[in-house]
Amino acid sequence: MDDEIISADEVVVSPRGRKAEIDPELVAKFKALKPGQAIKLGAYFGSVPKAERSKVSQQMRKHWEIARKDGIRIDYTPEGVPQVRVKAK
Repeated sequence: MDDEIISADEVVVSPRGRKAEIDPELVAKFKALKPGQAIKLGAYFGSVPKAERSKVSQQMRKHWEIARKDGIRIDYTPEGVPQVRVKAK
């Protein structure tokens, strides 16, 4: 392979970074949430250990941003089950 000068139009760019993995089921659950309601995600996430909660919370925030324009509030039960609701202003 030799070095060569090419036109700027011929530059080929490879994709960078990871592609976001979005679960349509979780997005649909968040879209269906009405003001004054919360969703307990025991079947979806189960009991989340403390060491994994920040990772799981970030997953939920990513899906929430796709589903809605308002803020998210995430709380965990003492057993570690995530509960999500619209963040109060």
